[in-house]
Amino acid sequence: MTPVLERSFLLARLSLQFSRVERVTRHEDGVRPETDTDHSFMLAFIACDLAPGHLDRPLLATFATVHDFPEVVAGDTQTLSTLSLEQRENKERREAAAREWLASELGPDSWLCKMIARYEAQIEPEARFIRLLDKVLPKLTHALNACVAAKSLVTYDEFVAAHREQYTDLIRKYPEFPETLVLLRESMDHSEACWPCDVCGEAAEMHVNGKMPGEVVKGSGVSSCEIYRETP
Repeated sequence: MTPVLERSFLLARLSLQFSRVERVTRHEDGVRPETDTDHSFMLAFIACDLAPGHLDRPLLATFATVHDFPEVVAGDTQTLSTLSLEQRENKERREAAAREWLASELGPDSWLCKMIARYEAQIEPEARFIRLLDKVLPKLTHALNACVAAKSLVTYDEFVAAHREQYTDLIRKYPEFPETLVLLRESMDHSEACWPCDVCGEAAEMHVNGKMPGEVVKGSGVSSCEIYRETP
């Protein structure tokens, strides 16, 4: 087997393995797990379509394609529920070890390893845009499957609180992308509105007066979904 063919087989195996890395998010049916390949393609597609005009779209597509590739070794880590300091450090160690493994297998001068390194450096505006837009995508998938995956991890209040904390952090880190921050806020609000009520099963947006799903209205003794049902 020639070196070129051997390398092609290695990249093919890694690509197929990457497509089997499952995220905690789900497809629209709420059952089929989203894979890292699903996520990376979605990110590349949305980034190139929505990016500000001054950004290099081929570079955006490249960074979106490789941004999670170390997870082919490290696996995905869900971050919706708050990670402890130990869990965050463990995630960083696993991903650093994965990048080192890829460099040892492919060589540090490989195109893939170089692009991963450029993305991780977070110096180029395209890399920063992809990292910010990456935070929008889980909100889209949560909304598409009525927050099935999110409900298995957190409560509604925790879901909302996680969004508030993340948004506060990201507006500080990425002030150069105001339109994307607006998209992030809108995606958060929409996914929260799609969270189904524990009492009646309807989406939160269907409840009157913006009440939380199943929330007991102060002084009434009934949940907001019961008020919704009684409202003409």
